[in-house]
Amino acid sequence: MKKFSCIVYLLLILVFSCSYKFPDKTPDWKELNSYLPEKLEFQRTSIEEFKKFTPGVKVHKLEGDIELINTTPENQDVFREINAGFRNKTLDWVEFILNEKIDMKKFVDIYGFPGVIDTQYSEIMDYYHYETFNISTDKNHDLAQSITIFNILIPNDNLIFPPCPLEKVGFFKKFHDLKPGVITEEIFIKNYPNLLPYMEDDFDTNSCYTLIEELGDTKNLYKKAFLKFENGLLSWISLVPVNPDLQTMLTTINETYKIEEIDKNYDFYTFNNFVLIVNRETKKINNIGIANYDERF
Repeated sequence: MKKFSCIVYLLLILVFSCSYKFPDKTPDWKELNSYLPEKLEFQRTSIEEFKKFTPGVKVHKLEGDIELINTTPENQDVFREINAGFRNKTLDWVEFILNEKIDMKKFVDIYGFPGVIDTQYSEIMDYYHYETFNISTDKNHDLAQSITIFNILIPNDNLIFPPCPLEKVGFFKKFHDLKPGVITEEIFIKNYPNLLPYMEDDFDTNSCYTLIEELGDTKNLYKKAFLKFENGLLSWISLVPVNPDLQTMLTTINETYKIEEIDKNYDFYTFNNFVLIVNRETKKINNIGIANYDERF
């Protein structure tokens, strides 16, 4: 979770004397994982370089080594304001403030339920934290207010995985070494050296990896997979199913389970080795959280 996302909101009460055009393209909120900035690079673009894109821009000093530049996009149909945040004079995040608030259920339907929801940092907002971005929402989790991007996913076509001859190959048949509680991050990095991790900050001991194009034949079953390592050990795998129908899954699994309420929109269906996160209204599965190796997946 980017701790300084909330600071940006505090600055919205200020009246800026000028408004500057954002120097880059804006993301499609339905395809955030494919967002590739044209001019800007996270952790590389300096304030001075940013100012060359937007001459006359004003830099607002926040706390510590954090600075902010406020801009507007050329087209304000989706985003009405864009804030570029810098840490140690280098671009650290870009916040896109929505012109019209979007139902949070739409985001969850696309990206799955987040691994972390920060409910403590702000008294007025919560943050749905994903691997390269977060989404701010009201305390009732009804509407999204802004999207903050702090990293990008770089497609890599050079990864080589063992071929799978079956038409529909399960995740653990292809990635048989990825066993929660068993494989270490050190071994994972050696086996998959081209995958880039997301870490919350420089001192974080936890990291996340995302498999999308790398899924190969398992894409018949899963749209994407998130791998979370805690203190160097794989602790959790989250799979986003191609077929989200709950009844189909329950019939296939044929195992007793317990239903727990997450919030007014979503439930946990808890099994021995995994959890289903289910939209209560549509009875669709948003993702499958696996804590123990289960060959059925």
